[in-house]
Amino acid sequence: MKVALRLRHDQLEKYRSIAGLTTEQQLADRMGFHQGTVNKVLNGRQAPSGRFVAALLQAFNGVPFDDLWEIVVVNGSADVDAAVDAPLEVA
Repeated sequence: MKVALRLRHDQLEKYRSIAGLTTEQQLADRMGFHQGTVNKVLNGRQAPSGRFVAALLQAFNGVPFDDLWEIVVVNGSADVDAAVDAPLEVA
């Protein structure tokens, strides 16, 4: 069984709005990441590292993991591409 990590974009937008982070640059600055990296992960072109996941949670004062991320079961790479934004596969 393969699982992947999926960002809950709706929740991220809610937290960004509350925090007044209207740009990716503001979010990146708060996370301590380059804006280009944040953009790639948010748009599904790069898998999030563990450090990225932790930094995003910490950017919003340590919100619970499952507020921003969910773990989904996938049955192959096609399923990952179709169903998961920026997958982080775990064997």
